[in-house]
Amino acid sequence: MDFELDEDYRILQQAVREFAEKEIMPYGQEYDEKKEYPLDIFRKAAKLGYVGASVPEEYGGAGMGCLAEAIISEELTRADSSIGSAIDLAVLGVPMILRFGTEEQKERYVPPVVKGERPSAIAITEPDCGTDVAAMRTRAVRDGGWWVINGSKTFITNGSVAGHTIVVAKTAETDPPHRGISAFIVETSSEGYEARRIEKMGLNCHDTAELTLKNVRVPAENLLGKENRGFYQLMEFFNESRVKIAALHLGMAVGAYERALEYAKQRKAFGKPLIEHQAIQFKLADMWKDIEAARLLVYRAAWMIDKEKPSPPLSSAAKLFASEAAVRITYEALQIFGGYGYSKEYDIERYYRDARVGTIYEGTSEAQRIVIARSLMGKVRK
Repeated sequence: MDFELDEDYRILQQAVREFAEKEIMPYGQEYDEKKEYPLDIFRKAAKLGYVGASVPEEYGGAGMGCLAEAIISEELTRADSSIGSAIDLAVLGVPMILRFGTEEQKERYVPPVVKGERPSAIAITEPDCGTDVAAMRTRAVRDGGWWVINGSKTFITNGSVAGHTIVVAKTAETDPPHRGISAFIVETSSEGYEARRIEKMGLNCHDTAELTLKNVRVPAENLLGKENRGFYQLMEFFNESRVKIAALHLGMAVGAYERALEYAKQRKAFGKPLIEHQAIQFKLADMWKDIEAARLLVYRAAWMIDKEKPSPPLSSAAKLFASEAAVRITYEALQIFGGYGYSKEYDIERYYRDARVGTIYEGTSEAQRIVIARSLMGKVRK
């Protein structure tokens, strides 16, 4: 058993860190205030192969694996929580196509994303349906050589800047209801596809949108995978996407911790640096401990995927622990900064806001515990 990254991974890690510190770190506050998607930085990252690194080379990717993507994710959000995650999540509408799409679908929709032309999206959540995917109301009805989609989606990352969106919709009334769900590749230029940006507490340079689909006509060949198998496709998608979210929040935790550690060494109180006070030492020790534990979970979950042995409970555990650790660590980092941490003069207030959503999106912490518990009980939805 070897816990060290091999040379190729270390080289990748250093290269991404250098890029992120130069091209991302200085601009975090600027993009947070502008509330603008970092399209120019996204394109620079894509040019270097840091967008969709696990995508096979024949579709424009770097042909690396999930562990490589986790390393990239961590380094991007270490530099800046918002810009880093916005760039890294540009590929949200790609994994489902790679796993379940036809060759034509892969060739048409994957390369534009990894080359930096436009991000992609996946639309699952609805105004009245979040964790309970099977309760969705969006419908797709077959009309000759087309599918006609009607419904609403909300909190959709990249919903108004994407070139295509994977839209999940009900295609049959079944019992249980999750057996009647299908996925479709919808081009955002389609008539009837409308997106409205949502203002949020954090991740301000992310594009997060509410979608309205009014009689959106999608060619029959844009059905993704098999009809009425969309729920099961999503469950496989989550195995990988949750590891990506976990890695992003691991990076946020690292970024907040490193800034707090440096501040504690420089800032003085009662005649000595903060770090010489035991109360601050305990905070930093707990932060470091949680980061080390989160990294082991994230890297192992990614490694299992690369070995073609994905583990749903392990992916959920990585996402659960890393996101909750990021919330704790950014909280304690802000506490170490004191009043300055609450001001926009330092990055910590932004990290604190940005980290909070980690326990909500891509499955809440409660949902992750359900996945883990079902695995322990030997229960699988069929």
